[in-house]
Amino acid sequence: MEQPQFTVFKTVLAYSVFILVSPVLTFFVTKFIFFEGFLGISSTSSNVWSAVLAVVMLHIALGLYILKAYSEADRGKGKPAEKVE
Repeated sequence: MEQPQFTVFKTVLAYSVFILVSPVLTFFVTKFIFFEGFLGISSTSSNVWSAVLAVVMLHIALGLYILKAYSEADRGKGKPAEKVE
């Protein structure tokens, strides 16, 4: 059985790697494969659009982390006890 602290560490580590790697991969994949390779857009324009998509991906990754943390906090609280009158 895993300890809860180690499980939290694994989750935070996985999201940290995702938050760091996904925007970088998004930038380079969209720049070289999509914009310059497939669409044939100039280097400057492809840099700008790839950077915009990388920022969008960063916000998505951060949003997923916040959603996970929020749902874990709600799950830990449980349902409040009903009052019996």
